Amino acid sequence: MEEIQVIKIAAVVLIILVSSIIYLTQTNRKKRQRNAQKVVKPPNRRDNFRFRINIKNTLMEVLKIGSLDVNEYFYCEIVDVSAGGAGILSDYDFPLREKVYIKVHFNLGHEEFMLNGRIVRKIENIKKRAVLYGIQFVDLSASDEERLLKTIVAMENERRKIAIK
Repeated sequence: MEEIQVIKIAAVVLIILVSSIIYLTQTNRKKRQRNAQKVVKPPNRRDNFRFRINIKNTLMEVLKIGSLDVNEYFYCEIVDVSAGGAGILSDYDFPLREKVYIKVHFNLGHEEFMLNGRIVRKIENIKKRAVLYGIQFVDLSASDEERLLKTIVAMENERRKIAIK
């Protein structure tokens, strides 16, 4: 009789052990699937074509940092521009804990632009000892956006014609 009880207890323990292993295996599989889904990042999709260019000695007017009115001028270099914003290199290191609003004055093609923007990204560039800022244009009028877009498209078309020759 005692042997039968020991066998019954061993069978119950074995069933509990196998059930636990199956449960843990399924739980780990679900966790790995969730983690795999988190790792997959969507591609960087931009709303506008980015035109790479180097416009040196561009005048950047810093309008506001947070709630503080600054109204100071700095020189920077535009490294790319689109209808939605620009990438600029600057020697000045802005604190991004506060929103930084600027106005960029530049010539592109035969057009002159003065566009308001906000710094949305900052990448420090150690080799050039400059900081790369991503600027998002704000309060861009429809006419300025159209003029900028037409200028970018015309310059890109011209660039491609030269590359084909």
